Amino acid sequence: MESYKLKEIEEKAPILQSEEKSEDNEPTDDSIEEKQFSTTHKVLKTLCVILTWFSMGLWSEVNGATFQDLMSLTNSNYGALSQAISMKGVGGLCGCFLGGGYIVERLHHKIELILVVCVMISAGLNSVIPFCHYVVVYGIINAILGWADVLLNVAGQVIIMDIWKEKASGPLHSVHIGYGVGGFIVPQIVKPFISKQLPKDEKTITSSVCEVMTLPLFTNSTFDVINTTDSTLSNVTTNLPTSTLSNTSSNFKYGFFIISGIVTLVACLWIFFYFLKSKQDKILENDANRNSEKSIKDMFNFNTCAPGDPIFAFFLYVLLFLWVYVAVSGERIGSKYLYSYARNQACFSPSKAENFLTSYWVFHTVGRVLGFVGSSFIHMKYIIFIEGVGGFVSSVVLFFYSDNDIILWVFVCCLGFFTGPTYPSGVAWTNRYIILTATGVMIPSIASGIADISFLPIIGHFVEMLGIGVMTNFFLGYGVTICALPIIMQSIACTRGDRFFKNVT
Repeated sequence: MESYKLKEIEEKAPILQSEEKSEDNEPTDDSIEEKQFSTTHKVLKTLCVILTWFSMGLWSEVNGATFQDLMSLTNSNYGALSQAISMKGVGGLCGCFLGGGYIVERLHHKIELILVVCVMISAGLNSVIPFCHYVVVYGIINAILGWADVLLNVAGQVIIMDIWKEKASGPLHSVHIGYGVGGFIVPQIVKPFISKQLPKDEKTITSSVCEVMTLPLFTNSTFDVINTTDSTLSNVTTNLPTSTLSNTSSNFKYGFFIISGIVTLVACLWIFFYFLKSKQDKILENDANRNSEKSIKDMFNFNTCAPGDPIFAFFLYVLLFLWVYVAVSGERIGSKYLYSYARNQACFSPSKAENFLTSYWVFHTVGRVLGFVGSSFIHMKYIIFIEGVGGFVSSVVLFFYSDNDIILWVFVCCLGFFTGPTYPSGVAWTNRYIILTATGVMIPSIASGIADISFLPIIGHFVEMLGIGVMTNFFLGYGVTICALPIIMQSIACTRGDRFFKNVT
């Protein structure tokens, strides 16, 4: 992206010559940049972006760690709650097409303020969730959170590119680690406050051993009992609780409040950075904003991505979309349904189930870190094959041997390890063969949103029909697909070759 900015500046140089003459006595952008963006400034601001991704991990993954409780809170089932969570994808797509890039572009000089507003909105909505008793309202909350997430993604990445320039590749990858850290911390935050018993649903509890841990979801139940005095049957109606949260609802909210408090602290950091900005800093950002303007035609010009071969660029964007769609779908299986699987199928206690989900996220983060480090030494075409084969082997083992608790723990962690880096690896792989423009950077966000909209309701529907045990079937489908995709991707990519090293295919 930075190379494009430089290219446009060179193309506009003859037009701007007269303006430059009148500014000969003013300091250059480079001198201002060196003065304003010191190494300390860059590191601190990058850490704040990582903390923003950490916050997104908290409020985005709390629904997986509290899925059973949310289902009881909203008096819904797996299908309905999955559809409500999938509304985050709707908000994300709206953010991509209707406002995300435009708002950041037009308010570039107030980009920290954009982050403050979005983070505070997310913190406020997260604190409202424990009082949301309607699944439709919960879906609307997720849609707004999805829109805020896209704004945060765009604004955060723009900040990284602004301060690091041509060295932005490493920091851009590192910010994704923050999301994984939030993912494995959130189960530990909510663990003391979740319900100790499960909502009873014969269709979803596929292990009979787990049934002793359940409570019914319905309000009234009429059944027959034997009258011991005259050996006749009489009808007895009893009132049962409508929610498993009847004894824990006062505590359930505290987990969400703690998360909102942490997120609010991150917003305060961005308020500090906003007021810390100097006048010279704002002038520099305005100049960068003016130089980065592009027409709609330029943004969707595939010839720009692969000069002389726009069809090649188009196919690689399609492959990037498919790769991210599959990667996000696989990640959603683990993040949203592992806790429910541990409770309903493996019969884990609430504490053990939360630790189980935490283990998945720990290895997810470790995989993302090692993927980032490994990409400096191993070509991306090999990394995507390693991730594909690793995901396939882990999913096959889980499909056949998930009844064994030790194998379940080990290979869920392995699956998290290989699933973690797939999203950034797809972007990095594409960047090896074509130049990623702003449109290209937006494609993973679009694929992620569509995965939420389409995949979550599907798996929720099947869980409702066949039981939570079907999760391993979906893992197997993910493993087969993610293993086959690199073969197709590299078969097309090798027809043109690596744009950095033309002799490497």
